[in-house]
Amino acid sequence: MSRHNAPQPPRDLTKQHSWPHDVNRNEAWLRKKKKRSVDLIPRSKSVTNDDLEELRGCIELGFGFEPDSPDLNQRLTDTIPALDLYCAVHRQYCNHLSRTSSFASETDSISSSTTTVLDKGDDRKTVKQKLKQWARVVAFSVRQARKPS
Repeated sequence: MSRHNAPQPPRDLTKQHSWPHDVNRNEAWLRKKKKRSVDLIPRSKSVTNDDLEELRGCIELGFGFEPDSPDLNQRLTDTIPALDLYCAVHRQYCNHLSRTSSFASETDSISSSTTTVLDKGDDRKTVKQKLKQWARVVAFSVRQARKPS
């Protein structure tokens, strides 16, 4: 047999390398998955800045939430922790608007508030953080309420 007709030995298989974006996304997913396994302990009702950003991102992507709906899915509020606070603030804001438009006093709307943002045992730093988060949710809720449907 001549050399030209002899079959070539098979090449070694090489691993296909992923795009750098895929690698970064996979690493981020693994970090989040690892963190999530630590978070199997029931979460407190406090809302973090990341939770607020997550909610804002969901709404900006077009996911619609009915804040006035009394039967908001519990799994959804567990998945997006800031959703409960957003719905409570949105309800209060809409109630305030309806009362203001009907010439009711502001003290009525304030005294009817059932959502507490602060706990009695919170230290000053926690109080400041919670008030900032509450203010962000209020501002976000007002912007969402003013958008044309």
